[in-house]
Amino acid sequence: MAEGQPLLILFGSQTGNAQDVAERIAREARARHYSPRVQPMDAYDVHLLPEEAAVVFVTSTTGQGELPSNMRAFWRFLLRKNLPADSLSGVSFAAFGLGDSGYLHYNVVAKKLARRLQALGASPCTELGLGDDQHPQGYEAALDPWLSSLWSALRSKRPLPPGSSEPAPGDTATLLHPKYQVSSCEAHLNNGGSPALPASGLEHAVAAARAFNQVEAAASGFSGRSDDSAQGFGPWQPYMAPVLKNERVTAEDHFQDTRHIELSLEDSGMTHEPGALLAVFPQQDPRAVAAFCKVAKLDPDAWIRVAPAESLRNGHSSSMQARVGDVVAGVLDVSGASPRRFFFEVLRQFSADPVEVDRLTYFASPDGREALAQYNQREGRTVLEALEDFTSARVPLQWLLQVVPRLQPRYFSIASSLAAHPGQVHILAALVDYQTPHRRHKQGVCSAWLAGLQPGKPDARVPVWVEPGVMRLPAESASMIMVGPGTGVAPFRAMLEQRAVQQSQGHAVAPSYLYFGSRNRQKDYYYGAFWEQCQESGVLAQEGGLVTAFSRDQPKKVYVQHRIRENAATLWAALQQGAVVFVCGSASKMPQDVLQALQQVLRQEAGMTAEDAAAYLKRLELTGRYITEAWS
Repeated sequence: MAEGQPLLILFGSQTGNAQDVAERIAREARARHYSPRVQPMDAYDVHLLPEEAAVVFVTSTTGQGELPSNMRAFWRFLLRKNLPADSLSGVSFAAFGLGDSGYLHYNVVAKKLARRLQALGASPCTELGLGDDQHPQGYEAALDPWLSSLWSALRSKRPLPPGSSEPAPGDTATLLHPKYQVSSCEAHLNNGGSPALPASGLEHAVAAARAFNQVEAAASGFSGRSDDSAQGFGPWQPYMAPVLKNERVTAEDHFQDTRHIELSLEDSGMTHEPGALLAVFPQQDPRAVAAFCKVAKLDPDAWIRVAPAESLRNGHSSSMQARVGDVVAGVLDVSGASPRRFFFEVLRQFSADPVEVDRLTYFASPDGREALAQYNQREGRTVLEALEDFTSARVPLQWLLQVVPRLQPRYFSIASSLAAHPGQVHILAALVDYQTPHRRHKQGVCSAWLAGLQPGKPDARVPVWVEPGVMRLPAESASMIMVGPGTGVAPFRAMLEQRAVQQSQGHAVAPSYLYFGSRNRQKDYYYGAFWEQCQESGVLAQEGGLVTAFSRDQPKKVYVQHRIRENAATLWAALQQGAVVFVCGSASKMPQDVLQALQQVLRQEAGMTAEDAAAYLKRLELTGRYITEAWS
């Protein structure tokens, strides 16, 4: 790397978007005569932060205002009370957040980070940037102008080296610097002389993902997790759970295929509490993997070695050997996620058709952001489909490993209690199946795979591990107000199963309140018989404890927020007695609609002003009595 003015870029990323932004900033920085270093926040020695002259922070906000997993240690250090108020007085910083305004805690992590840095004496060189996934052009609608202001601000403080020139602030053109090197190799053999592969195709993919994680960590200059076995099952060592049941719980003529799936954890030692999440590492359709290899001119049976481009890092331990098909299946999301803008920049570099080059050049520019959003995100265009559209591109595998989105785990609210179902975990999974604006048929990678698993078959095993969720079952003496339209009701089955077991053991359990919404009582009333049983037994309050909103069962649509307003007196009484509110479901509009309905309850029943009602619910949130788990 050429010497230049140092620029530290730290990111906190959960799904890869914040890392992608951080790496884009580094590419543009190199073109402007900086010498960037890019690291996850937790990989950086935070004790050295006061010595940095300029730092750029990029972070996402996950769940209910949660930190990305790779910045938690960094944040804990910054929150130490013994840090002097002038700790970072010599540091100039900029921060960009990635969030979704459909969530109640929109970009809260970036906002808190910026405030804490300033409280420690650091000076912002430009305004906080806030990217919004709800924007028609995604977070890049805010990123492009923010980057332009960043480069102008940095240059005003750090003059250009004599005799040098640089792009204009809004110019996003960069040079390509590969992160990986790929070479052919012979099959890695075990002592018996046969390839050392796991037992199934899915396990091949999981093993390739595990090995690539180490290479990726080394290529980014930090140590990745080498082994999950000491800490039990986790992202790079999932448990292969056998499928016990896979039952459709919607009517056959209903538009939505939703599945109740039961998995065995019998010999895993894994435990879970109500409110936890089950992480699933999905299997991609083998036909999509084969099609990707064909269009990318890759031999799926060829053995390769993958190592960081700067191969001296970590020596031999940072390389991996695997079959191309296994790497594609386990590492690259070829048929699910839409590629990011850098993918099209790289595609342009390896395309031979002038017409395709012109179109890709436009896609990769700020002026083409709207056209790219229309082509890419709104149509749910996948990497495979993009390569099939730009047929002249011949992108080397080392670049595909860098620019194709990583295959990510999917998270499901656990719908069962271990006390009720020892050695098992249940989930409620809706098949993602839709048409794009241009009527192209799409299915979810994970949900379509899960829907096709047949219990008892040798391949009916699901790589899983347990992650903590934002919801926790309160004390038995506390009532719960649970709002769960659609599959958002899943975690409440786990909570009420736990309460039912506690009641059967002689414990006094406070009655709770469930608000469930779906389209039709006869077609998608998830776990309806169980809710009614809970009301009969008193786990749900016998008066107003089970409230349903079937939106299509009458001429005028009725949703859970309408039922909340209709039951204002009951809900206000429960809140006064210390009830905990849980809201779970789609992040698009529902959480905000429910919040507004509860504010109306407070205005109507308690005589509060709009401001007082909002403040009351905010206090509940801060004290752990109003908890939202939502997803896009």
